[in-house]
Amino acid sequence: MHIQGKVAVITGAAQGIGRRVAEMLVDKGAFVVIGDVKPAGAQVASDLNKASSGGSSGSPVAAFHPCDVRQSSDLSALIATALKTFGRLDIFVNNAGVSGSFLWADTDDTEVSRAIDVNLKAPIEGTRQAVRHFLQQGIPGCVVNVASMAAFAPLEFGPAYAASKAGLVAFNASCATLALREPAIRVNAVAPTFVDTDLTSQGVPEDIRAILQGAGESTVDTVALQVLRCIEDEQLAGDTIRIRSEECISLHDGPKARPFGFVTAFKI
Repeated sequence: MHIQGKVAVITGAAQGIGRRVAEMLVDKGAFVVIGDVKPAGAQVASDLNKASSGGSSGSPVAAFHPCDVRQSSDLSALIATALKTFGRLDIFVNNAGVSGSFLWADTDDTEVSRAIDVNLKAPIEGTRQAVRHFLQQGIPGCVVNVASMAAFAPLEFGPAYAASKAGLVAFNASCATLALREPAIRVNAVAPTFVDTDLTSQGVPEDIRAILQGAGESTVDTVALQVLRCIEDEQLAGDTIRIRSEECISLHDGPKARPFGFVTAFKI
């Protein structure tokens, strides 16, 4: 998909990976809707508008709408904002995420529910709403989900987080056949290792940070570039890009859904 002129919704875009994705998309000529629970998202949109040539001429390239991704109505509002402000929607990036507790003794059902709701249920709902819109409008579209290498490497100190991300990778692979429809809709994911963002810097004990960094560390720019790859590379559908570091990036070779049901996805 060519990015220029396209419109993207990005959740969790007030900072970190989401913000960098928004900046890169605007640099390539796209328009973006920033969704976040944090009011700082409004400043991100303002900064993008001021920095762009479109912003200086009075035509915005970015808009903000507050969004708690656990609320289906908030996700709907992001799509409505894209349509009202820019007249269309082409790309939906499910980036918002939470880390959760790292100690069994500190984890209760509320903490577990939060990890599953934000990291798994919300991307599924965001994808569902975006796909429904693309089908109703009869236009090709692209969804990118931000997973984690925790989906492939079990975490003793973050089992609920790992489970939520593993579920997202499985969901992503199950969407592969959408690319065979008309219009073609591609759903892909990126799965980075430790990324030094506000999410990982807040509430993660130093000893655990050291373990995560030892397993590999990605930069915000590296991850954001792979998100754009998911959008631009039309050969990718139902794929997950594993990001261990800037030098170690590969496609996950697990099974993907095929047209004739789940049985044919496995070589028996």
